[in-house]
Amino acid sequence: MAASLLCRRKIAAFTISRVLNAYNVKLDGLHVELDYGGSAGVCNRNYSSRSAAKIDFTDLTSPHTWYPKARRKIRKVFLHVGPTNSGKTYHALKSLQSNPSGIYCGPLRLLAWEVANRLNKANVPCDLITGQEVETVDGAKHKAVTVEMADVNSDYSCAVIDEIQMLGCKTRGFSFTRALLGISADELHLCGDPAAVPLIEEILKVTGDDVKIETYERLLPLVPLKKPLGSFDNIQTGDCIVTFSRKQIYKLKKKIETGANHLCSVVYGSLPPETRTRQGCRQQCSMMQPVNLMSLWRVMQLGWD
Repeated sequence: MAASLLCRRKIAAFTISRVLNAYNVKLDGLHVELDYGGSAGVCNRNYSSRSAAKIDFTDLTSPHTWYPKARRKIRKVFLHVGPTNSGKTYHALKSLQSNPSGIYCGPLRLLAWEVANRLNKANVPCDLITGQEVETVDGAKHKAVTVEMADVNSDYSCAVIDEIQMLGCKTRGFSFTRALLGISADELHLCGDPAAVPLIEEILKVTGDDVKIETYERLLPLVPLKKPLGSFDNIQTGDCIVTFSRKQIYKLKKKIETGANHLCSVVYGSLPPETRTRQGCRQQCSMMQPVNLMSLWRVMQLGWD
């Protein structure tokens, strides 16, 4: 599969080069000369003396070269890896909060909204930027964004990329790769599953970054019951029930509230974050949505994982 992808990239690069040659287009760093049958146009852009290095924009096999601002730094990369509810994201956000500037990149609007709220409540002004909205705060030097909105043109003291294992996602992996290679930050904190470590190390071999791995253990044990739940009368405060359709969610909600005398919170993918928060299920619902599950949650008080 990797060989096939590399082959396609080389073919694409060859095709682009052939088109450029047909029109006598010469790429020399950021100096571009165009020649159309005798009439020539010259476009010069002098961004800085650092732009003198030549960049082959048709080489799709070296994406790390597309981000010269990040390559000028030797970034300190911290991999926070461990299971859910291990404190890895908590420690990364502590570093983000303590730095004079920073950016948080998450896979969900809900997570970006959570981080923006958290930082603003801690008197650290933070903007919220997602594909749906932009909420700016006066004097903010921090941003909480969905990963597709990651800013690779600014310098930051600290950056956090959450759920970094989504590098391997077929539909969104490119956004995480772009953020990993392109964000120009003195400190880059990556949070996710330990299985992603070999891939991240391989990608960062060519960047010259200083990589440190920090592993975490689950703070609370996850122990399966020795016998089935049985009746819904046995449900206790803090329990969570997961089901796989919206219709089933509301059916179980009604059954539990009428039979077990519990108030239930309902969470599924299309609910806006504000609604989820009012139901008291903020961080928990984000754990399920990436794997495309619909969930019926009992109100639970969990911290950042």
